[in-house]
Amino acid sequence: MKTIQKILKVGAVCIALLSVAFCAKNNVPGDGGKEKTPVYITDRANCFVVAPGAYVAIDPCKGNSKDNVDFDSVGLVWEDNTNLVTSVSSKDGKIVVAFAAEEEGNAVVCAINGADTTWSWNFWVLSDIIKDIPVSDGTNSATFMDRNIGALSYSAYNEKSIGNVYQWGRKDPWAGLNYEGGFKKMYRFADEVTRGNQTLADGTKNNIPNAISHPMTHWYQVYASTSKGNCSWLSTEFDATEIAEADTLWNNDGKKTIYDPCPAGYKVATQADWNIVKNSVKEAKDSVKIVDPAYVAPESMSSTWSEQYAYRYSKQVQFRGGWFGPLTIMIGGEITHLLAINKNVPALQPTAEIWTANIDPNFKASKSNFRAYACVLNASWVTNDGGYLKMGNLNTASGLNLAHELPVRCVKE
Repeated sequence: MKTIQKILKVGAVCIALLSVAFCAKNNVPGDGGKEKTPVYITDRANCFVVAPGAYVAIDPCKGNSKDNVDFDSVGLVWEDNTNLVTSVSSKDGKIVVAFAAEEEGNAVVCAINGADTTWSWNFWVLSDIIKDIPVSDGTNSATFMDRNIGALSYSAYNEKSIGNVYQWGRKDPWAGLNYEGGFKKMYRFADEVTRGNQTLADGTKNNIPNAISHPMTHWYQVYASTSKGNCSWLSTEFDATEIAEADTLWNNDGKKTIYDPCPAGYKVATQADWNIVKNSVKEAKDSVKIVDPAYVAPESMSSTWSEQYAYRYSKQVQFRGGWFGPLTIMIGGEITHLLAINKNVPALQPTAEIWTANIDPNFKASKSNFRAYACVLNASWVTNDGGYLKMGNLNTASGLNLAHELPVRCVKE
């Protein structure tokens, strides 16, 4: 099995930025007063996988393009572990970030020019090595990451396997869900921060610059009539140019794009990639039970709607996740345009949902179908063998609004 390599390890100033306050710790790691030199990452991407204790420098790159952004300061947008980031600074035109030893998690760091965020990057800090999982249906093949972006585990029974979440087509993540179906917490050093929730103004034709400038804002629009489009973070108008641009946000004729959230060498899995996974599972037995044998529902939860389905039968909450063929698929549900959580972990019929890189082709003919395809697994109850939940069929063409937040899985370019 191939693996993705990580970069190994070798006073706070706060500024106001639009609707978000960023804090940048400028202290630089040193040894006896001697400044250390950060490891320079030459990769160009929106996500970098590093090890605990890493001290790294990156170019202020616009994703995988050759272009850099201008900046005069840097900041921490969020981290999901208050002990993760020890410093954010800049040197010689590069973004420099230091991470604490023996700490894992995710952080988003941004470049700032004047009063504007010009770009931001996800640092994915892991102790173990991400493995490549080859999948073949006998005709076609694809190589998947063993976990979602931002996941700290690939175990089917660990909430650390859920990973980060994204609005479709955006490069910037937020911390995902926990097993209780709530938002994982995000911090800016010691202070807890939450994503904003902003409605698009009527007449908005291209919200991509706003999305880049506001990486902590969940954008959306909702109309009583769908004549102006289904819920989206991108536009309220959808002219021909925007339709063409939306279709290539994460998939430009099979090539990685500037907004792709995956590390270098990987891209968002397409519907075709997920069809390979679907077609590789020849028999139902290959899609195993969803079981968390270590978890027993407490008596106090047995009367609640969210738990009684499992409690009635075995007291084991079996909604955690499971294996579909060779891949871990985590129960995570969906975060909707109003920051509500549907079909989440403790729901009666939980789902595992992951974005594909593809727009619903029906969208091109009708604004009411302005959706992207998600890969969805439902759980179903099996009455024999004592009763258990089981992953259902894999649906690779589930149309969901672009404003929803879902996890992302990468494949090798």
